[in-house]
Amino acid sequence: MTRYFMRDTPLYQMEQMMMTPPHFKPRGHGLRQPAFHYQAEDVDCQYCTNYSKENLCPLCECICLGERIEAGSLSLAKVIEDSLRGKLRMRLWKRLAQEIYPYPLQTFRSDKHRSRWMHWRTSCRRLSQRNQAALFLLTAYDDIWRRVIWRIEDDGFDFDSVRLAGIQPELYSVYQAAKAISTGSQNITIADLASPELVTDEAFHLIVCALLLARYGDAILNFERKKGDAN
Repeated sequence: MTRYFMRDTPLYQMEQMMMTPPHFKPRGHGLRQPAFHYQAEDVDCQYCTNYSKENLCPLCECICLGERIEAGSLSLAKVIEDSLRGKLRMRLWKRLAQEIYPYPLQTFRSDKHRSRWMHWRTSCRRLSQRNQAALFLLTAYDDIWRRVIWRIEDDGFDFDSVRLAGIQPELYSVYQAAKAISTGSQNITIADLASPELVTDEAFHLIVCALLLARYGDAILNFERKKGDAN
């Protein structure tokens, strides 16, 4: 029996890396291999334990989503369409096609937004994936965050005690989207998202990213990493 089960398959290198002891350095003057990067052939469905030629995938969500995004075998358009399955109306599709699909996914507004979200997501460890996505929106703007920071709890938000008087009109949709994602309410609808008059372009990008985070988690950030790799 050979040592590696995946020998002569695209998964051989990944198995070899997983069996290597932590912090291992080659003997002598050998060169260390660079960090492993998934290729499209590595994430082919035929290598999945749930794969069957006769039947479609039985999973509600792909267990290799992050790897497929990293390998470039899954497009942003496909992920968004799956996320909004049954809700994608023509006006929203047109806006997505104009503002989202042609470009790398724009996630955080700034480094401040990124660090703020990561800090509070780590501090509030009981936040569900949906509440982490809501936190992504609530930490995007100072004017929203200063109203919410004292209303955040370890596992959610006390939206009833948040006061919105005097909030900038263009930020209202961001707050309502965060509340809708967190509570499952209809504070903002698909029709609202399709309207540039109600949801600004920047807010639209943030809300789309938050919706994907709520459904797929951090795997979505791989789209952003692809943008950085291209540079």
